Amino acid sequence: MIRTIEGISVLVMLSVFFAYLIAPLIAVLRLKVRLGARQRPPTVAVAAALVYVILFFPLGAIAYRAAEPVAQWVQVTAPGAVQHLFGPDNFKPLEEAIAGTPLPPAARRLVADRLAHSIASLEHETRQTLDELIAAAEHAWWLIVVPIAAFALLTAAPGFQRSSLRVLKRGRVWRAEEYLRDVNSAMAGYVRAQAVASVIVGTACVAGFTVLGLESAVSMGVAAGVLELFPVLGPITAALMVSVEAGDLLVGVLLFLAGLRIVEDYVIYPRLIEHGMHLPTPVVILTIWLGAVFFGVAGVVLAIPVAGLISVSVRHRREHREAERLAGNPA
Repeated sequence: MIRTIEGISVLVMLSVFFAYLIAPLIAVLRLKVRLGARQRPPTVAVAAALVYVILFFPLGAIAYRAAEPVAQWVQVTAPGAVQHLFGPDNFKPLEEAIAGTPLPPAARRLVADRLAHSIASLEHETRQTLDELIAAAEHAWWLIVVPIAAFALLTAAPGFQRSSLRVLKRGRVWRAEEYLRDVNSAMAGYVRAQAVASVIVGTACVAGFTVLGLESAVSMGVAAGVLELFPVLGPITAALMVSVEAGDLLVGVLLFLAGLRIVEDYVIYPRLIEHGMHLPTPVVILTIWLGAVFFGVAGVVLAIPVAGLISVSVRHRREHREAERLAGNPA
């Protein structure tokens, strides 16, 4: 039951994300295109349908061609990459580097033990996430719900909002409009942050892989940037893809990706969310950690949007109570 709720929640979140992602394309289309004798702009439904046609014919062809290779990668290549990634010889250069440092023997042992513990924890998390990815692959066809739900949100949401506001008391309409506007702003800020993070990671990976001398540096970097749109699963999938291609450069590539993840997850991304959704950086980090601990991958996907919704709701509730108190009508 909990898994079903998590799955539905993730589908809803992906639908909202996709709707916000293509909404600017619909706005541009309605601005540029004119239909009929009166040269009127297309309705939202017609513009959304046109955007879907433009996007999904090429994307559908790519998905059809990629279905078999992706299944092969998930079922065979990725588990093999994990086995290769955490092979006993891959981290020997680090162990030798620690052994050669001018530290007391006790300190060297402590550093080596910490390294072994970190590698074991990383391996556990990677294998657990891969298991979730393999399990989720069986239900990938449910993703067809995402564009359908996004279309419904884009075309029906404005009318639903107007109908909902009509049933409210006159004095509360403006407050409800302001609340919905702030929720919309928070979700749009989240989508912008994800998109900017994707561009930053893709650019950094292309540059880093090129400097390291990795073959297919550009394609691997672009793939890493696109996968950044999918929390947790995306970065781990990118790391596994790159580890397959790294060869003798594996340690250097992994150190680069680890450093990038630290900077991205604890410096860049929280600041993007803080700017887009007005959530303090410590709250962003804590929210993601709590989501991961209690709900795994689904928790990470939903953590920031839910935190943004709660933040807007709490702020509006506080402002409402304050306004009622000043008006002499305590809530």
